[in-house]
Amino acid sequence: MKVKAAVALFALVAAGCTPDWARDNNSPLVMRIASVSAESADGQTGAILHSDLCCPIVNDPATLTVELFRKNVSLTSTPIEDVLLTRYEVVYQRTDGHNIEGIDVPFRITGPLQTRIHAPSTTGETAADVVIDVVRHQAKVEAPIANLRDNANPQLVAGPLSGGDVFLTVIAHITIYGETTNGRSLTATADLQITFADYADQ
Repeated sequence: MKVKAAVALFALVAAGCTPDWARDNNSPLVMRIASVSAESADGQTGAILHSDLCCPIVNDPATLTVELFRKNVSLTSTPIEDVLLTRYEVVYQRTDGHNIEGIDVPFRITGPLQTRIHAPSTTGETAADVVIDVVRHQAKVEAPIANLRDNANPQLVAGPLSGGDVFLTVIAHITIYGETTNGRSLTATADLQITFADYADQ
């Protein structure tokens, strides 16, 4: 009994000393989004996106750098630990707590991915860039983004706008889903600030 109790106590202590990142999935790997970059309406590229209402109405892509690390660097990599990125999801949130989809923020979106990342060796990491849509075309003709067009100039229903002072800022919470060759799931998250407005040419 004493031996079993000691083993149980050791397991509890060991678990308490294990960092969260080493226990966030049941695979031997950690996946993270190292960077998010999007091109704004003014041509600037970075972690903040200025999304133009029109015209024309276009989607807003972003490039994500996804990295893999090994939890135990003493182990060597095997092909069954290669990771296939399978899909992504973008959920929009506002900092003021008004987060009803289709009223306060755009509807969430999901999309497929087919990017393979090789498992890292005992040291270092492996990475791949993936491109996703962080704003889709249809979101700009639906509430609440479409409402900004009317607020900017109520007398214009369509066509180029003269420029408005109405903005909507949201945080796009991006989740990437992956799976090792032997079926173990991984996820990684990142945030991108998006400000919607009529960014008319100056």
